[in-house]
Amino acid sequence: DEDVLVVDKEPGMVVHPGHGNYSGTLVNALAYHFKNLPMNSSERPGLVHRIDKDTTGLLVVAKTEHAMAYLTKQFAEKTSEREYVALVWGNIEEDEGTVEGNIGRHDTNRMQMAVHSNDEKGKPAVTHYKVLERFGYVTLVSCQLETGRTHQIRVHMAHIGFALVGDK
Repeated sequence: DEDVLVVDKEPGMVVHPGHGNYSGTLVNALAYHFKNLPMNSSERPGLVHRIDKDTTGLLVVAKTEHAMAYLTKQFAEKTSEREYVALVWGNIEEDEGTVEGNIGRHDTNRMQMAVHSNDEKGKPAVTHYKVLERFGYVTLVSCQLETGRTHQIRVHMAHIGFALVGDK
């Protein structure tokens, strides 16, 4: 509509330009197709949230200053809900659970994120999960985030022993 755009992002598409990905991003496409999109605090036109390159899903893009302010406030105050569905290796026995742990750069591989037991490292992160279906060697889960840290679901699920299927 006049205020928002919802994009069904395919796997492999980078959301915004960054190291090694300067063209072919969603932000590049938005800038081409829409003139004068409002900038977020990181000077990225229209974006109020993002998802990882290999993640599929819906992204809400603000097309007006009013929409940008309204959506940004919703994300900041956590009044909008985001649900992620993931397939993980292993059979999760509990029907639901919560993973809490600070997420920050891995100590030895700076390209990866990790859960840190030291509260002074990383940023607090909380992931709630519910089992949707068990297949024996893999489990389909729904994840709801209280926080939105980089690679939060993949890091938290791997931390409790259930890495994402297909995760590199």
